[in-house]
Amino acid sequence: MTIARDKPIAREKPIARNGRDALLASIPSTSVAAANKPSHRRAAITKDPKSAPRAERPTQQPASVMEMGAPSPGGMSLAKQTPVQTIAASSNAASKRTIASLSSPQLPAAALDGSATPVERLVVEAQALAAQNQPVQARAVYNSALHRPDASAADRHLIRQRMMGLNDMLLFSPGVYDGDPFAERYTIRPGDTLSVIAHRLDLNIDWRFLQRINRIADPRRIRVGQTIKVVHGPFHAIIDKSDFRLDLYAGDSSDLLYIRSFSVGLGENNQTPEGAWVVRAQSKLVNPHWINPRTGEAFSADNPDNPIGERWIGLKGQDSDTSTISGIGIHGTIEPDSIGKNASMGCVRLLPDDVAMVYELLVEGVSKVQIVP
Repeated sequence: MTIARDKPIAREKPIARNGRDALLASIPSTSVAAANKPSHRRAAITKDPKSAPRAERPTQQPASVMEMGAPSPGGMSLAKQTPVQTIAASSNAASKRTIASLSSPQLPAAALDGSATPVERLVVEAQALAAQNQPVQARAVYNSALHRPDASAADRHLIRQRMMGLNDMLLFSPGVYDGDPFAERYTIRPGDTLSVIAHRLDLNIDWRFLQRINRIADPRRIRVGQTIKVVHGPFHAIIDKSDFRLDLYAGDSSDLLYIRSFSVGLGENNQTPEGAWVVRAQSKLVNPHWINPRTGEAFSADNPDNPIGERWIGLKGQDSDTSTISGIGIHGTIEPDSIGKNASMGCVRLLPDDVAMVYELLVEGVSKVQIVP
């Protein structure tokens, strides 16, 4: 597939490679949605064969799965949570009590004495809010703990597990909870389809995500007066190469909220390039055709042996390290054993159900992706 070049424009300033802080720096402070306006200028990409890794880029745009057709099995199934790589417990001798010791719901806040760390106190606070049926507030407190600079790797691993459990209720179910800034109820109007709703409300998600969270078996059968849940993006991703993990976040630079983690496969010989990216315009493909750049072997759409699976999300470089690299993307795989390994030609692989969900939440020209060591 040939991707048209963007017009040469001023380059965005390089950003630091420190995970969430780097992603924050790459998102406009007002609203990420503003990045989708025609007046927003972006750095051009030029193909540099010497610097670009050999990537699994699709070669042509097939007809996408349409809303009025049969739903894709990958888009309909609820993504299975792939266990992320276990993070070793912190060796910080300054704190004898780890956050894992506070994981019991029966532990009262009074059990924490003056030696408790700020992260531990936040976790107990969030735990109490969840027990009081205040999941939105509990998620916010967990999120604050997750992004504290003094949180250890073990702390963050446990907090992510807690937050994924809350987000299963708050984001990935049909329920809408009081005070949730990302979800609300919507009543179907005459002429509505899921894609029309997603576009008119500027949700910054794919319409298939509405189908997923509302458990809609057939999107052609929504009816006037029916109430559904809608979710507001945008969503962004940080890919941690050392842990073979993709973390999804929601919101803008003022308040990024952790959503969920997925295990990934990465490029052999450390070929997956680090740096700042945005989801490339007109790059997201369902059931893509692909030609292996090394062997020339072609895989047509609907071919079950297509190595890149059922989804392709193209990435466009946004900093000095990535702006000359083309052909990098996030895609599926037919080799589940390659997840958690360096096995691709440079791209980021996900299991079929996981890539379907990521596809539904990352938006062209809006969603930022940061790849860190």
